[in-house]
Amino acid sequence: METNQKQFLYRLYLVAGILVFLGFGIGYKIFHIQYVDGDNYRQLAKNKTIQNFTISPERGNIFSDDGSLLAASTTSFDIYFDAVTVSDNNFSKYSNQLSEKLSESLNKSKEFFLKRLVSAKKNNKRYQLIQRGVSIENLNKIKQMPLFRMGGVRGGLIIEKKNSRDYPLNKIAERTIGYERLTKDDNFSGVGLEHAFGSKLRGKNGMQLMQKISNGKWKPISSNNKIEPIPGTDIISTINIGFQDITHHSLLKQLEDFEADHGTAVVMETATGEIKAIANLGRTSEGKYYERLNYAVGEHLEPGSTFKLMSIIAALEDGKVDLNTIIDTKNGVLDFYGSKVRDSKKGGYGKISVNEVFKVSSNTGIVKIINDAYKDDPKMFSNRLYNMGLNNKLGVSILGESNPKIPHPNDKDWNGLSLPWMVYGYGVLLSPLQILTFYNSVANNGEMVKPVFTRQSNSMSNKTILNPSICSDDTLEKVKLMLENVVNEKGGTGYNIKSNIYKIAGKTGTGQVDYNTDNMQYISSFVGYFPANKPKYSCIVVIHKPNKKKGYYGATVAAPVFKKIADKIYSLTPELVNYNKIEKLNSSQIYSKVVSPLIDVGNLSIIKGKNYKNILPALENLGLDVSFIGTGLVIKNFRFKNKSQKKIVISLI
Repeated sequence: METNQKQFLYRLYLVAGILVFLGFGIGYKIFHIQYVDGDNYRQLAKNKTIQNFTISPERGNIFSDDGSLLAASTTSFDIYFDAVTVSDNNFSKYSNQLSEKLSESLNKSKEFFLKRLVSAKKNNKRYQLIQRGVSIENLNKIKQMPLFRMGGVRGGLIIEKKNSRDYPLNKIAERTIGYERLTKDDNFSGVGLEHAFGSKLRGKNGMQLMQKISNGKWKPISSNNKIEPIPGTDIISTINIGFQDITHHSLLKQLEDFEADHGTAVVMETATGEIKAIANLGRTSEGKYYERLNYAVGEHLEPGSTFKLMSIIAALEDGKVDLNTIIDTKNGVLDFYGSKVRDSKKGGYGKISVNEVFKVSSNTGIVKIINDAYKDDPKMFSNRLYNMGLNNKLGVSILGESNPKIPHPNDKDWNGLSLPWMVYGYGVLLSPLQILTFYNSVANNGEMVKPVFTRQSNSMSNKTILNPSICSDDTLEKVKLMLENVVNEKGGTGYNIKSNIYKIAGKTGTGQVDYNTDNMQYISSFVGYFPANKPKYSCIVVIHKPNKKKGYYGATVAAPVFKKIADKIYSLTPELVNYNKIEKLNSSQIYSKVVSPLIDVGNLSIIKGKNYKNILPALENLGLDVSFIGTGLVIKNFRFKNKSQKKIVISLI
């Protein structure tokens, strides 16, 4: 019995000792946490409830060439109420007045806001939504309202700033304007102008101290250490909204009519290289079209007959032929190692001049010219093309430019078919923008300028010269004439788009794709410039895989789009008229020197094709009462509606 009692006491002492030991340990730990590591733990807790957050800056705007918005940052604010930090006394005193003021500014009933405020106070809500998307004007009013004017703590006002990006043109030029996003690894990705000029548009982030409250929400804390963000810089693009609208809808209609897979159209200002319009439309499975990819910049293709211009310039520069050199196109078929070059006209064109070869776009003719001239020294031909700069990327600001390919005898894949095939655009790879840039250099008297998408200012372009002279002046004059003949002489492949108002110069192209399959498709193109006598704009239209049953030749599919774009742009481009000189003339002199050249005395009709903006002042100076039907160019004769009152009605395109 005594032994059992001793054992019990030993166990009791042991348990008591352990408890005392644990008590000392816990006490030591509490002391250590409180007085030794206390500052570290307090800082850790603070870090979990108070943190610095990044404040995104307002992104710079993108403007068109006339100052219209293409991309704009809009700032709005979400307003919340922290019911916990507001005293019962202040809430009771001001909540009714606050609800009334909110109702006046935010177009909702007083009862709506009062109900929200009361519910938040009753349930101690720390992040009660009051209104989303508040404008800066309304925000300034809200800051001065009863209760809220006490600030973020006493007044419970929480303001969250929201930056969003708006695109006024919606889907038009969507791919060129582009977008930019922040990736998970804090890098930026995107396309178009938004990404190409992202470093300017982004601005610099600011910092704001925030406190974590209920439900994982963070509330801004007033802090002297707050760093305000620096807004991004605006950029001025070269895009003209009017031209862009014309180009987009002209291309869209043709794609729909011919059920094509995709297409692109670009308008460039000849002298500066400024891109005034660019449309890239791809087809969905439902048959709709949208800006899927920037085909003009990133897609390289075998250019087909549009490459004949480059080939003929090389031959003329090297003195291999002249415009009147006679070429035997045989029966429209040439054989190279069992592979055949064929003309679209069965039986060929017989013996015709170099000028005619280009005008009718004879494949056998152009191949015979180049093959006969360079077959013993193909390097000379490729080097001439290299000398023009055709093998170099343009270095445009928009990312994704494709690499050009101009075959050269030094290439590993060069063979006996390379020379005759590349002459009319096969085995060659160029993007639509690269092709357009070369044609634009012909229009620009040999000076090749880099395509640019932004301007330094409203009055200053970013013109960059890539090649001061692609060829001699003598060659330029000859190929300009040849390009005009394609459109303006009967028999030319582009004769169907001839204008009686102004001259177009250019070249059709009908390239084959998938030609090694049973389902060969086509690429239809037209590239040129206008007006031919004094080029202002160049333009390219490329349409991929039109419905072959409806048509596939460049003249049928692409050229009409070019004509529609050119007609409308020409009608919107005023001619310079010196009205200071006109004002010095009397009425009869005005009639004889200004109006008379426009008037056919036989039937009193204005010569078609004049821009009404140019003739209107002269007609009104004669005291005529002029009215118009339509806008743009005169397309019909006018007659005096009332000779005594001198009333005229003019029909326009």
